[in-house]
Amino acid sequence: MMSFLTFLFVMYWLPTIIAVVRGIPALGIAVFNFFLGWTVIGWIVALLLALAGRAQERIVIIDSSGRVVR
Repeated sequence: MMSFLTFLFVMYWLPTIIAVVRGIPALGIAVFNFFLGWTVIGWIVALLLALAGRAQERIVIIDSSGRVVR
């Protein structure tokens, strides 16, 4: 019985856990998950927010001749 409750707890907070592991600011996702995670749609939205994350920054260096250096 206790392992089932642990499983439910982890599943409920899975979007927040994913956000923390991926290094995304998780406070907003945690609050959203806390208040709306009990609805299926709210949980799915929180999961999508956690998986979407941030766009990766790309550094482009252009030398004096105008060529892009990677």
